[in-house]
Amino acid sequence: MNLKRRGAETGSGFQEAVNRINEGYERAGRACVTRKAIPGKYLIERGESRRGLSLPAIDFASTAGRQRLSYAELCRLREEYMAKDWRRFVPESKAEPDYGGVIAPEGRAIFYDAKSTRRNLLDFDNLHAHQITFLERVARFGGAAGFLVEFSNHTEVYFLPIQVIIRWREEVARKSLPYRFFAEHLTPAPQGKGLIIYDYLKAIEEQERIYGRDFEKFVLTIPRARSQRKVATGKSTS
Repeated sequence: MNLKRRGAETGSGFQEAVNRINEGYERAGRACVTRKAIPGKYLIERGESRRGLSLPAIDFASTAGRQRLSYAELCRLREEYMAKDWRRFVPESKAEPDYGGVIAPEGRAIFYDAKSTRRNLLDFDNLHAHQITFLERVARFGGAAGFLVEFSNHTEVYFLPIQVIIRWREEVARKSLPYRFFAEHLTPAPQGKGLIIYDYLKAIEEQERIYGRDFEKFVLTIPRARSQRKVATGKSTS
């Protein structure tokens, strides 16, 4: 599948692509999904007072006075100020994933976190426990919940439902999901139009058509290594 991509292949580039897709969904009247800001606050040391950027006095009215501050000098002072910023930003622990909203026409809730990887697996170390707990709660009340996963080397995107993650963690000792599991069990997001670079909502609909909204029809099978399968079936590995 050759999907059109904009921006970098990983990290913030993938999130930017997801932001554009969600904008396309809202324009088309299909969903309203937004990215949540990281909650937090700026702290200052005890005894410090709030202050702004101090600049030298400038006489804008007089052309014969001191030399005016150039734009380049103003930018330099701003950079110097930012480097000496006395404040510390402290992110607060969040229970919700990055993205959340509703799907038309019934207004069904959807929550997910966006993950991108260059490897042929999704490591569970990248899935935060508080997000897992929150997504389980959403799914329990009928919402669509999971992780939107990009395998950049394969140029494919999958929506991994939270129900599948829970089943895997309960029944399999392995602490990662291989790419082959996604390819064999889930539906890759097809290419969309305009801002909808890949249509993950359509992939969600197809997966739920096959397995049911609660994934009660999902049968967990563990993909084995290619060489092991060939040996098991009596085929040559050469």
